[in-house]
Amino acid sequence: VHDEMRAKRMQYSIVTYNALIDACARSGEMSRVSPLLEQMSKDGIEPNVITYSTVIKGYCQDSRIDKAFEVLEDMKRSADFSPDEVTYNTVLHGCARYRMFERGLALLRDMEGAGVTPSNFTLSVLVKLANRS
Repeated sequence: VHDEMRAKRMQYSIVTYNALIDACARSGEMSRVSPLLEQMSKDGIEPNVITYSTVIKGYCQDSRIDKAFEVLEDMKRSADFSPDEVTYNTVLHGCARYRMFERGLALLRDMEGAGVTPSNFTLSVLVKLANRS
């Protein structure tokens, strides 16, 4: 799809890129994400919290939780935006999926320390984390 859109010289936006990255994440094609992020940069489009959360989701689904944590750390260092509840919940869900109880609890403390209030969804993910550990 990306190549066809480029061939037709369609104008891209952050929404376009986020949709393409989400498609890659959902289809297990995370190897295609880095080139998309590079093209975004060339097009002068800055990633946003949705972009990074989607990349994190893809890495969690692709059994690359350590890479998801790397992206989370990059977000925390960013001056432009910070991880939100969705971002933290995505990584917490990855911790539950891969039975990383201690790391999940540390992430919860980090979330609270960053001023991100856990939601009811967060609590449901924490129950999964506890049950799978």
